[in-house]
Amino acid sequence: MKLVNQQLIKNNNLKTLYRYIHQTPGVSRAQLAKLSGLSKTTVSSLVDELIERKFVQDTGILDDATSVGRKPNSLHLLQGQHYVAVISWRSKDICCKLVDICGTIIKESDAPLHEPDSYVTLSKELLENLLAPDFPREKLLGVAIVVPAMIDPKRKEIFATTLYLSPNGNIDLIKNLKKAFAGYPLAILNDTACAAYAEKVYTKIPQEDFAYINFQYGIGAALFIRDELLGEATASYTQFGHYSIDPCGELCSCGNRGCLELKIGEHSLKKRLHNAGCRSSLIQSDKITYADLSSAALYGDLSAQTLLKDIARDFSQALSNLVCIVHPKLIIIGGRGRDLGPLFLNEVLHNLKETGFRQMLDSIQIRYSFLDSTAYFVGGMKYLFDQHYDFTQDSSAFFYIG
Repeated sequence: MKLVNQQLIKNNNLKTLYRYIHQTPGVSRAQLAKLSGLSKTTVSSLVDELIERKFVQDTGILDDATSVGRKPNSLHLLQGQHYVAVISWRSKDICCKLVDICGTIIKESDAPLHEPDSYVTLSKELLENLLAPDFPREKLLGVAIVVPAMIDPKRKEIFATTLYLSPNGNIDLIKNLKKAFAGYPLAILNDTACAAYAEKVYTKIPQEDFAYINFQYGIGAALFIRDELLGEATASYTQFGHYSIDPCGELCSCGNRGCLELKIGEHSLKKRLHNAGCRSSLIQSDKITYADLSSAALYGDLSAQTLLKDIARDFSQALSNLVCIVHPKLIIIGGRGRDLGPLFLNEVLHNLKETGFRQMLDSIQIRYSFLDSTAYFVGGMKYLFDQHYDFTQDSSAFFYIG
């Protein structure tokens, strides 16, 4: 038990130092001691280990005009040494990216999904394609399977309305995944949670309570409460996209009626324009995207402006209820939702001032994500490394849900 506790403490300390070096490139050992509260001797020993294991590099003397006497050395993360494979399952294809733990995507491969239940085998093939024969397998710290779905950690089940899993697909899914990726730490993570985690880490969000709304394959939400991701990376605590804004509306694949993602998802735009009897030139398009709608509205298409206002009102209705439940101080719209542009965001802000509990709604900020729509790959890497990678023990057989 004592050895286990020592390993746990050491792992936490190594992660703490690594995090500070990530947040403050060029930091010195002395500064790390102040930031972490660890002794200088402990910091020096742990930093040396991080350098020896090629997670960190000492780049030489730090030009610090405030220091007296011997100038300290600066520390930076070392790129090109350790990676996480992030595999995104989508409705029609799978995409695998090899992500450096410093945040750079170095390789990627994707392939169409020809058979509904071939997610596991195709994922394994894509990873093997990325890992050249001479690739040192010890550099791969883990594999993250990222899904646009709710993951139930107790039942070990994936509930998805956008993935083609058979009704009994969960029975052998976990077993097959473990077998396919034996030898690597493996995690199943929700895509919205990964995107939210990337936003938190890489844009340095100061608010401890914030909501990330992901317009991607559906509409998902991830909530940070007191600086912790609610429900971890499982999406098991909120299904924002399946909040009903029209109880008498169209039947959703989840069994509910009038779900938010059914009403304002990208796939609904053409149908909504058609049902409204609009004369917009967008009707002639085979498919209407958020970017198409935003552009048309911006350039004066009255029908597009009306539809943009309508979906902003629908979104605001769901958002105002979310705010009254958890009261996030910041709401971020990410994924393809960023393509809806300034008119949509202005409408949402206007609608929130007219609805809901004013004392809460008046105090929140709303903005678009600063990251692109593929940020969940980097977020998946960072989440697996931060939350599950262990510096002190062999975790090759470990399996994580969320």
